[in-house]
Amino acid sequence: MQNSILIPMGKKSASMAALRKARGIAQHDHTRLYLLHVVEPRETGDVLGAATGAATHALDKEDVARAEAFLEERWTRLNEPMAAVNFLIKDGKLSETIAEEARRLKVDTIIMGTSKSSPKWEGMIGKIRKSTPCKLTVVDEEEQVVLEYSPDASGS
Repeated sequence: MQNSILIPMGKKSASMAALRKARGIAQHDHTRLYLLHVVEPRETGDVLGAATGAATHALDKEDVARAEAFLEERWTRLNEPMAAVNFLIKDGKLSETIAEEARRLKVDTIIMGTSKSSPKWEGMIGKIRKSTPCKLTVVDEEEQVVLEYSPDASGS
């Protein structure tokens, strides 16, 4: 039984697939869900931050309000939100922020969506896998598991 799942939410359809999969687990196991939206420097028009990775643009109220509205819309799109959910809005590099939040919240699992057509997905997921102590499940747009990693089973 899982106690908590972190679901990084982006604008691609694979994020909704990850959310549907996590919601199914949460409804069955009474698991808490954390929906995370990371505002990266390039999303804010911060050229210096995008180039250096430095957080030169702090989230302001408008950023947070947009991100909360985005997460709320994604959550209510499922029609029957029957699990406990928390919305998290953070700024920073995507893979680092996901790993930091997973450690901070001590989640059991990260479930994230990916589009295999994205050239960066394997590298980003590899970074997350190496820097978190929890299970990682990656699903595609059809909710098919494309990667499942458990630190206990890896021998790491």
